[in-house]
Order: sequence, then structure tokens, then C-alpha cells
Amino acid sequence: MKTKILMKNKFGVPIQVKITFGNEIFEATCYQKYPNLGKWYLHRYDRTFALPFMRAFFPCGGKFKSLSHVKKWIRDRKYL
Repeated sequence: MKTKILMKNKFGVPIQVKITFGNEIFEATCYQKYPNLGKWYLHRYDRTFALPFMRAFFPCGGKFKSLSHVKKWIRDRKYL
């Protein structure tokens, strides 16, 4: 599982992370505003809806407390 930080906030905390697991690409985003403060959301890349100049990510999974919980959910899934 490879992890690449795409964006950090002004304090240096990662808020957007690209996760590559096998041939699947995921993007995890941490929200910094009140209703969802500190919650991580997971999106999966879908090649069928992507265009050459635009990538298509669709939600998969729910609200996670931390990035380690996101990685654990990806690793422990029963389907690929």
C-alpha cells in the first residue's frame, strides 16, 4: 500500500491523501470545517467514467476517525 500526501493545511497536517493498493487508487479527504471536523472520507477511482483530462472518484466507505482507520478498512475488505 503506497501513500502520497496531496495537500496539507497551514499547520502541516495532511488533509488529502492518495492511497494506491494493488491496481486500485483511493483518495482520502479530511474535512476541516465544523459539521464534519476531523472526519475522513474515502473515494475510489473509477476508470470507466474517467476522461483523459479528468479523473472520476466515487464515494466508497463512510466516516473514519483517522487515516489509520481508512488504511485498515482498505486492507481488511473482503472484495477487490
